[in-house]
Amino acid sequence: MNLKKNIFNAITIILLAALIAGAVLLNNRIKKLETQMSYTSDNTSVILSDVQTMQDNIKSTLEEEASLITDWDISLKSADFTDMTYTVSVSVVPKEYTEDTKTSIFFGTNEIPLELNGIKYTGEATLPLSEDYAGNVTFLFVDGNKRSTEVLDEFEGVTSVFKNVASGILSDKPTFDNGSIKLGTDVDVAVMGNDYFDFNSVQLVVASSGTELKTYDIRQLLAENGTDSITSALSRKDDAKKDGSKNDTENDTSDASKEDDGKLHSLEGTVKIEDLIPVTAASNIKIYVKAVSAQGYTFTYDLFDGTVNQDITDFETTADISGGDYTVTDPAGSKYEP
Repeated sequence: MNLKKNIFNAITIILLAALIAGAVLLNNRIKKLETQMSYTSDNTSVILSDVQTMQDNIKSTLEEEASLITDWDISLKSADFTDMTYTVSVSVVPKEYTEDTKTSIFFGTNEIPLELNGIKYTGEATLPLSEDYAGNVTFLFVDGNKRSTEVLDEFEGVTSVFKNVASGILSDKPTFDNGSIKLGTDVDVAVMGNDYFDFNSVQLVVASSGTELKTYDIRQLLAENGTDSITSALSRKDDAKKDGSKNDTENDTSDASKEDDGKLHSLEGTVKIEDLIPVTAASNIKIYVKAVSAQGYTFTYDLFDGTVNQDITDFETTADISGGDYTVTDPAGSKYEP
């Protein structure tokens, strides 16, 4: 009996060992298959990414080859907010043309003839501020009986540029301390030139009933914090030359070795403002970003609007400006308020 029992136990142990070994072997094979599948999946992702990149490159190349234009530029020259119009200068360099080629640009149905100056066709157009030109700007080239057109999808109109120039967010609204409003807040600020503007200054302004009580130099504060999100006008021109942007830089005589003239093209970052500012009862307090462009335009973007109560302990009312109200003032002092 003991012999049979021992034989049974031995067989059981052998079977268990075989099962364990089989399980270990199966587990290893499963892990190996998972590794192979992961490797295959990674390779597939890389291949798909490469294919997509190739497709994008081919599409870009075909579009570039199909384009009739080597270079073009539409730049803001002036704006008149009293008449609600703005004037742009236009230039275009066709890939093929002769001295007899007649060239025009259409803003909607408004045709502006362009004149040949050197290798460019140039002209000016005065347009209504209210008009949206997205996908509705076309160059026309007429050479004898041959008429060719090219639609510009990039130019939408200046109003779309205005509303994206200055923006910001206050993390906390002002509080009160012994007859003064107390600022203790982070301020997120962004100012973008949008290929139209360079700026002499960017400030955070605290105003009372239209009078500026205190201004803070955002550019200086960001620089003191070691931010790297400030683009100067000079470096923007250098980048445009390197990138071969659509804006015409051929006649730009700026020298990369020149010192920066202090103007900036874009700015983005967060600054901490802590201050006490005396106020009076019933005064209206506004906090806004103010960017003054080198071209003479002033952009403001409201961050806070409230009226102080009689006890100067809180705000009687606060306006809802979560969407951000903005204004643009032209060099003549006229305002554009959408």
